[in-house]
Amino acid sequence: MRNQRYLHDVFILQPAASPALADLLARIGRVARRHPALADRQLERLSAQAFAAGDTAVGVDGLYARFALLEPRGRALELLPALEQAGALAAAGHFPVQAARVCEALGRIAYQQGEYQLASEQWSRALDLAEVSGHLQTGVAARIGLGQIHYAEGDWARGLRQMRDAGEHLAQLGSHGDDSYLAAKLALNIGVGSFETGDLPAAERHFSHGLAAARRGAHRVFEAEAHWHLARAALARQRMDWAVADCRLALDIAARHGYPWLEAAASRTWTEIALARGDNAGAVRSTRHGLALAQRIQARAQARQAHLKLAELLQAEGDAAGALDHLWQHLALQSEIERLSLPARATLAAPPADDAAVPVTPEELLLQLFGQRQRLAAATPHEALAELKAASLRIMGLASAIRLPLGNGGLSPTEQPRYIDLLTRHGAPLALPDAALHPCHAELAGLPGAAEARIEVPLYDGTQLAGALWLVDARATRAWTRHELLIASQLALLFEAQGA
Repeated sequence: MRNQRYLHDVFILQPAASPALADLLARIGRVARRHPALADRQLERLSAQAFAAGDTAVGVDGLYARFALLEPRGRALELLPALEQAGALAAAGHFPVQAARVCEALGRIAYQQGEYQLASEQWSRALDLAEVSGHLQTGVAARIGLGQIHYAEGDWARGLRQMRDAGEHLAQLGSHGDDSYLAAKLALNIGVGSFETGDLPAAERHFSHGLAAARRGAHRVFEAEAHWHLARAALARQRMDWAVADCRLALDIAARHGYPWLEAAASRTWTEIALARGDNAGAVRSTRHGLALAQRIQARAQARQAHLKLAELLQAEGDAAGALDHLWQHLALQSEIERLSLPARATLAAPPADDAAVPVTPEELLLQLFGQRQRLAAATPHEALAELKAASLRIMGLASAIRLPLGNGGLSPTEQPRYIDLLTRHGAPLALPDAALHPCHAELAGLPGAAEARIEVPLYDGTQLAGALWLVDARATRAWTRHELLIASQLALLFEAQGA
């Protein structure tokens, strides 16, 4: 696509809704480097005009580009109502790529506010939509976000694994051009995981890679973030001169370009530098400054950290009342974050208890079903299919299980060519959180279960695609878990084994 190589320098839209939009966003992106307020007005006008004209895809892409401009400047919350409305319009208009972008943006807003449960929901949904539509960029961004959730929960090793998985998918994107935005973001996040798991050389290497990618794409916010992390690494090595230089650079870039989250983060490190110099008053000033920034953008986790630090600093100064006040505020925010972070994703439906009133788990039911393979093999194909369908519904708590063979009575190469191509290319279970957002929606509209949320699993005869297994919920939308995808893939093996 013409001028596509310039898009991800500012806005990670690959591809945009149309070549004309790609050109326009490239021009606005160049304006944004020197005049972000002007670029914001241009993007606002672009998005509003597109929505007014009924061009949902362009409207959502314009809004997402505006989000990419405003989010590092602490203004993402302004776009929350518009993003939620855009997500509904994308679903109604059957635009899965645009819907995935909205979910990715909503995840970032929730994460900044410390609403980790909601952020995980939105990023999981974005990942599902990216997978089903083959949209690599949003899939990488969502995986990075899910890794950040593990980081926020203190599970650094698991978060690091998630980041490396994102890196493998980013490598696939490399054939479409150098995405310096995602490269910088990912390198910095891998560096954070390495730092927190004690691998300081790897952390410094990834922070340097992130800095290089940020400079390559002129992503000032990531340039500042890289200097902040390098300052933290220098402190860990007790190189105060390096720490001061990098932290000053981070604070300077963040203040000049208006990146409040980053400025608040670097202020925490400047507090540590001040304390190492014996400058307690400077440490208090830096922490109060970081707290004010965090409160302005409603960054609960940052504010909680600042309150706790102020409690420690004021206690050391003998201000017991001030210290206690900040400690209470820290505890209140911590409680609020924990409440917002309670697991919410629906697990597999609990099946009825057995005769001994002991609950039978989905995993136990699946194991029992695998143990009956020989008996199923001796049954007629009709009986085996009926039993497998009934067992699938019990295990997953769903409304229906539909087998669509390739050929007569199922999927037709003439009526569903794009869908058959999708199954062939993807070759793995697809989680469809919203029936309206299937990329092959029009082709599948006449099939049973097409209006409901579902997991779709390709079925094979040897190495050849033989059809698909649809595990269908009773609702049009549902948030699927990774665990449910694993169960679905195991059930598909049984359907394949029976030739059912």
